[in-house]
Amino acid sequence: MTEVTLLYWRDIPAQVIVGSGRRAAKGVLPARFEAAIDRAAMRSGAQGTDAYLSAWRRVPAPPQQGDA
Repeated sequence: MTEVTLLYWRDIPAQVIVGSGRRAAKGVLPARFEAAIDRAAMRSGAQGTDAYLSAWRRVPAPPQQGDA
């Protein structure tokens, strides 16, 4: 089974990573997600700080049923 990981800033998704290591394929979500992250970071005062960087997290995607 292929490993799928989601990259989040706080609770806002930013990227989907399929596979691992050097062979991983990365898909950036549409610009509206990046804009939402930027707005939320500015509102929280986390832009350009360690707080901004520490809010990023990787989460394994939940398993999916059915054929690929």
